[in-house]
Amino acid sequence: MLRLVLSIIGGVVSAFVIVVIGDMLSQTLAASAGPPPTDMNDRAAMQAFVAGLPTVVFIAMLATWTAAAFAGAAFAARFARRGVWPGWVAAGLFLCATAANLFLIPHPVWMAVAGVVLVVAAGWFGARTGSTGTPHAA
Repeated sequence: MLRLVLSIIGGVVSAFVIVVIGDMLSQTLAASAGPPPTDMNDRAAMQAFVAGLPTVVFIAMLATWTAAAFAGAAFAARFARRGVWPGWVAAGLFLCATAANLFLIPHPVWMAVAGVVLVVAAGWFGARTGSTGTPHAA
């Protein structure tokens, strides 16, 4: 049981490490749009800032979220050794964090839709990949 819990936690942590690294890249790409608002709670200022970001920033974020969901699910499934479902749990927790991000920070609609679809698909594939060769792979 401890291995299972630690595997899911490890999967989620690995996903967030990837996101932090990807966010650093995205911030570098976003520098051309100017500084972000000083008050991150000012929704109108955040919307204006996000609207001025180049599309490449959103693509980089989507790639990061996809890689993070895949890696987190694969890690959890591989080290839990209980089939795909630990990977799905890790990916589900990451999806919740992604949904919170999409809710709290205004994003283009296309990115919100793509983000959810890509995180779900990457989590599913990651769990399947991580569970390959384990006893309860489904």
